[in-house]
Formats: sequence, C-alpha cells, structure tokens
Amino acid sequence: MSVLWRHQVILGLVAGLVFFTNLGSYALFDEDEPKNAVCGFEMYERGDWIVPTFNAELRTDKPILIYWWMQLSFRLFGVSEFSARLGSALLAVGTVFLTYHMGRKLYSPPIAFLAALILATSLMFSVLGRAVTPDATLLSCLMLVFSSYVWAVAARRGGHFCGVDATPQHIELVPQSMWTAVPMFAAMGLAILAKGPIGVLLPCTIIGLFLLINRRTQDLTEGRLPALTGSWWRRYVQVVLQVFRLGPFFQTALAMRLIWGGLIVMAVALPWYVLVGLKTDGAWLKGFLGDHNLGRFLEPKENHSGPIFYYAVVLLMGCFPWSVFLPLAVWQLRSRLIKGAAWSDSDRLLACWTGVWFVFFSLARTKLPNYVLPMYPALALVTARFLHEWTMSAVGTGMVSFRHCLRALSFVGVVIMVGIPIASTILFPGEQLLSLIGVVPLVGGAIAYLATLQEQRTRALRVICVTAVTLAVLVVGIAPLRVGQHLDSPKLADAARLISGSDRPTMATIDAYAPSLIFYAKKPVEGLRRPDDVTTFLKEHPDGFVVTRADRMGKLPLKENHLVEVSRCRRFLRRYDVVLLARSQQVAAAGAATQR
Repeated sequence: MSVLWRHQVILGLVAGLVFFTNLGSYALFDEDEPKNAVCGFEMYERGDWIVPTFNAELRTDKPILIYWWMQLSFRLFGVSEFSARLGSALLAVGTVFLTYHMGRKLYSPPIAFLAALILATSLMFSVLGRAVTPDATLLSCLMLVFSSYVWAVAARRGGHFCGVDATPQHIELVPQSMWTAVPMFAAMGLAILAKGPIGVLLPCTIIGLFLLINRRTQDLTEGRLPALTGSWWRRYVQVVLQVFRLGPFFQTALAMRLIWGGLIVMAVALPWYVLVGLKTDGAWLKGFLGDHNLGRFLEPKENHSGPIFYYAVVLLMGCFPWSVFLPLAVWQLRSRLIKGAAWSDSDRLLACWTGVWFVFFSLARTKLPNYVLPMYPALALVTARFLHEWTMSAVGTGMVSFRHCLRALSFVGVVIMVGIPIASTILFPGEQLLSLIGVVPLVGGAIAYLATLQEQRTRALRVICVTAVTLAVLVVGIAPLRVGQHLDSPKLADAARLISGSDRPTMATIDAYAPSLIFYAKKPVEGLRRPDDVTTFLKEHPDGFVVTRADRMGKLPLKENHLVEVSRCRRFLRRYDVVLLARSQQVAAAGAATQR
C-alpha cells in the first residue's frame, strides 16, 4: 500500500471513531443543537426548502445550508438525533481529508498526515464536528476554498505550492486561469449559504493579504523597495505602507479575478437569498444581515462578550491536547517568517489565515468559541510542522521545551481528575467516574516524557497521537452518553406522551423554556409569560401539559385548573427541578386506560 493510501486509511479510521462513535445515542444539548434541529424538522415537515422557522416562527439566525443537509438526512434515515448530526459528522470527516491533501501541497505528506490527525482530535473541532450547528458546514466550505486555491497554485508551480527547483520564481501565486479559479469562488458561494458574508469576505481578505505581503517580499528582494530604518514603531508603519501600496493593491485585485469571481459567488448564493427575501417580505434578510451580522460585530449579543485576549484562551482550550505545543509552534512560525526558511510561501499563507481570522473576531463585540473554528486547520498545520521538525532535529535540540509541554499535558490531566468530580457533584450528580478521562493525558504525557529521556522522538510523538485519539473518543463519544442521561426535555416529553397517548403532546412552558423540548414534543411549544396565561392555554387545549420550575409552582393557578405534578427532574446544568403539570382528570383517564 502506498504512503498516500496508508495515510488516508488511518485518517478514515480515526475520523470515523471520533465523529461517529455513539453519534445518535444521546439527546440534543440545549440550546444551539435543538434550535437548528427543530428548524430543519419544521422545514422537512412542510416540504419547504426556502424559509427557516423555529417553533413556527421565522428564524433569521443562520442561512440555509445546514437545513438542507438535515432535510436530506431526515428523508433518508428518519427524524432522530443521528440524522440531525449526520451532516456535520460527514463534513467534519471531509474537512480532515481536505486538510491532509492541502497539507501535502503546502508542505509534505508526513506533515499533512500529522496535521489532519491533530485537527480530528482537537477537542473543539471534535465537539462541533458532531453537533447540529453550522460550524462544521462553514469550515468544510472554507476548506474547499483554501484547498482549491492551494491546488490551483500548486498545479501552476510544478506540483507544490512553493514550487519545485525548476519553477520560475516570477510565477504568481494565483490560479492560472479563470477556469482553475471557479472551484475556489464556487466554494465561497457555498460558505455564504453556510454562515453568511464572512464566507467570502474573510477568505478574499486572507488570500489578498497573502498576495500583497508576497509582492512586498519580492520587491524587497529585487531592490524595488528601500530597507526598513528607524525605531521599531517606524519600521512597523513602513511595513504597512509597503504592503498596502495603491498600485500593487489594484494589481492584486485584478490578479485574483474578483469581478468574475464575484459573479460565480452570486450565481451560487444569490438565488436562495433572493427567494427567502421575497417569501418573507425582506424580514429574513433584515434580521440576518442587520442583527445577526452587523449587530453582532458592533455590540455583544445575548451577553456573549469577552476581553481582547478571549480567543487566545479559547484556542488553548479548544486545541487541547495539541495546544500544549501551540505556543512553541507559533513562535517557530514567526522565526521562520523572519528568516525566510523553506516553504516560506506556505508559512505566509497560514500566518495570514490565522492572523486575519483572529484579529477580525477579536475586534467583534460578540464573542463565542465556535467563531474561530476556521483557524483550526491552519493551526493544525503549523503545529504539525513544528512537531515533525522536532522529530527530525539533532540530539538534544528542543528537548527541554518539549518536555515542558509534556509536563503541561500531564498537569491538565490532573486538573481534569480533580475538577470533574466537583463539577459533577454540582451539575450532574453521580457521574464522578468521568474524572477518569483525566488519566489519559496524565499517563500519555508521562509515557511520552519517558520516551524523550531515551531520545526516542518518533515514539514520543506516536504516544501523543494515541493519547489524543483516545481522549477525543472518550470526551465526544463516550462522556455524552453519561451526561446526556441528565437532560430533562426528553424525560418530560416522554412522560407527556405516556399520559396523553399521543406521539405529539401539546405542551407549554412558563419560567422553564428549553429549545430541546420542542424537538422532543415534535410540535411547537407555547411560551407562557404570566400565571393567567396558564388558564387561557388550558381552555384552548384541555389535554395540554405545562412545564415550569418546581420553585415557581406556587405562583400558578394549580387548583383552579386542577393541575397536578406528573413528572419531575433536575434541570440540566442548573440547581433546580423542572416539573410537568397535567390536569388531574387527564392523569386519572390515563391510569384507567393503562389498567384496562
């Protein structure tokens, strides 16, 4: 078996384990998963491929692509948690393979293989690759953009992005013709259907900045620009002015074929945006483009704010266990960029990719961990190159810093072993055994450390890879089975079905809203605001059920409506109970029917 096929088989097995282990065996986690799943379900039931709704109301949060995936999955496999998550899982696997094949053109097959493995087992990517959210969909589209770009340039430069020995240096880092650029712009159109304008804005900014920096570097080398002088801040100003010169800026825009590319992007994305605008009288476009794009950038939404260094912390957590090496990998990348080491064009592209994405979302007022998921393939490649070069280094080189990373890995394992029992006691009692997950990084780091003492670098890296795969499967494939048992909505919906004898019980909530309840009730759930609304609801729906907090029951007209408690469970990740209320005569009728 060739190296290429061996790498792909191993990656397929790893990705299959990470993204499909128990994929549909646990309930949807509030709040994003059920919101998206309900939207896909409602569109599926209506046979509607255009207008997204949630709880029978217009949903303007996300574009259409994730709902199309879900509709296809529901039609093939029925409505279930597995079907809802299937599109994300398949696209996550595809992203792993795209990272591998792009990495081969940017660096080498061994680095590409390691990068794909790193990506598949980075915890944030592992989690979102199994979730009913548009993040995996967006990332797969963006990877198509960058992979198409890298492959088009590599085809022009002799088979590698950085060129081969016989490649003329004057060949530009753009696709050779409009036809070779079509896949890149078509993928941007899909990215707009996945998440909105950032699907074209940020990829074009990244590629454009990369081309401008490369043009400046070439002009410096050929003496067309003066060398930097003065204090450090003057030099930085000079760099900015040299990069964004007016002439090269317009030349770069023409070289990228933005006008023709824009037409391709619009041909892919515009039809649905026009149709949804027409069908909703512009309401969807106003809500999505105004509130969920511009509004989220200018002000924090739903209390999702954070300091300027928010995403630095998020990346260290989300890239775990590989994040213990990330600071060294980024520092090595900086050193290579300054020195102009081999594969410098690839390094510059990844630096622009991560830098633009990081700065853009750090400036945005609304901050969420999933916003920087598109950085993960680039960071995986940066980390993979660092680790690969470490294994090839001379005896003793970089060993001290590497051992510090392994100490950090084991230390996090200890923190997990201490922290999970505390969190379990408070949030999901009885799941203290999940603390054993911490044994994996603790032992993995220790074994790899022992390997470094004998200068067995390749063995140490293999141990870390096995540790990462094991940890990912446990965290995203096994732990949710245990934690999911504490989800309240499936239990309440099951109790309502049992009493009503209907597969779709009529339910309402007051002081206990949970999007997942709508998915498991399989029909819209009315949100009541005042105690008097309970009476009105029961007059309209005599066989209806009411869900509320146990500590708020005293405020409701229970006696007037003959309401009794029929089920109670702990609210997930909260320190109070939620209860299911039904009319006493309905409960009695259900009991009589059961006895018969």
